[in-house]
Amino acid sequence: MKKSILFVDDEIRLLRALSLSFRKKGFIVELAATGAEARKKVKENDFDLVLLDLRLPDANGLDLLEEFVSLYPQKLFMIMTAYGDIESAVIAMKSGAIDYIVKPAKLDEIELAINKAFSWLEMKKENLYLKEQLKQVEPTKGLISISNEMKDIYTLVERVSSTDATVLIHGESGTGKSMIAKIIHQLSDRSEAPFIVVNCAAIPENLLESELFGYEKGAFTGATASRAGKFEAAHRGTIFLDEIGEISLQLQAKLLQAVQEKSFMRLGSNQLKQVDIRIISATNSNLKQMVKEGKFREDLFYRLNIVDMYIPPLRDRIDDIPLLIEEFLERHRQKTKINYKVSSHLLTILTNYDWPGNVRELQNAVERAVVLCDGENLSIRDFPREIQEYNNRQFRLESFSLNQGKTLPEQLEEIEKKFILTAVEEQHGQVAAAARKLGISRQLLSYKLNKYLNQ
Repeated sequence: MKKSILFVDDEIRLLRALSLSFRKKGFIVELAATGAEARKKVKENDFDLVLLDLRLPDANGLDLLEEFVSLYPQKLFMIMTAYGDIESAVIAMKSGAIDYIVKPAKLDEIELAINKAFSWLEMKKENLYLKEQLKQVEPTKGLISISNEMKDIYTLVERVSSTDATVLIHGESGTGKSMIAKIIHQLSDRSEAPFIVVNCAAIPENLLESELFGYEKGAFTGATASRAGKFEAAHRGTIFLDEIGEISLQLQAKLLQAVQEKSFMRLGSNQLKQVDIRIISATNSNLKQMVKEGKFREDLFYRLNIVDMYIPPLRDRIDDIPLLIEEFLERHRQKTKINYKVSSHLLTILTNYDWPGNVRELQNAVERAVVLCDGENLSIRDFPREIQEYNNRQFRLESFSLNQGKTLPEQLEEIEKKFILTAVEEQHGQVAAAARKLGISRQLLSYKLNKYLNQ
């Protein structure tokens, strides 16, 4: 869809020059020389951007801006003002203008400001789209996804929650296995009872048995009083055994009885205790392979694996990445009251990244970016080094891949264009900052931007 602009100025020669220049570049252009004409055209047409001079023969530009902003909050407004009237430009920015241009201005400077405004508009539309998508998703107790892979998981979660079946959740670290386990508990009839988490990898092997089953006074040196274990603490609720593949073979034999009979003995006791619990376990290991290698008991594996749930890695459900980013950003917006945004280009980079740490890595990366972000617009520089290096590698691959149908000067020009546009994007459209980064003058960068943006 073509972008549309309304230029409002009483300088007829300037209007004609703007009209000719921007129509050649594919914009839909309308002109107005007075405030009354501007009111009529804004009412009758759905412009993306209105470029408004502050001094009009029949209207005060600031009053007109305030009127337009209140009536048409979805449109973008930029103002033009004389060099000696910067104070009015500041007031206009506070009133809702996205930017201002100081007259007299060259056409390429005006075009640069307008392209920057449209980049901002595209970012805004992208974020609004993600917000709408997020609203349309019906999350299951906090799970956010639109991918078919995860929809199947949600269906299984809802079906299994109403039962007491033992569940084994497997998948890579960071995919959300513990969250799935908690949701199953929350949707079950046991939701009012305890949900007890045991990270089997975080507890030393010699302490894990007493942690799970408890111990009697005098069972070992230092056992000065009897203590209940996690299985007792989870009575009438759910126990979640995370990283179940880390349990030793000796303890697996004792765990088998607890899983099979829901009964166990405390360390140092001969009294059998019975509990009413649901058991959910999780692992990022291949338990079937461990069974073949004799590292995991086959009978315990089949007891734990009544219902098998595989959580796919984030790289296999990339449709969820933009949605998850929006969800994490929204949480930070609520906390900080800052309207954080990501550009389409940055969103593409983040979507294409492999995310070896899965959802947990994505969440941490977004949190880091928010902390380091200078303003509202997130930049690739705000994200962890691994993601920046990935982007640099992709950039080099794209930049230096030879195109057999193009000459060396043409290919060098393409490389230069990519460097320049990337630098401007990273500096949020600030030409002076991008020029400093590239090591060229602001004037030269403005010239080259004008050249490349018109290609």
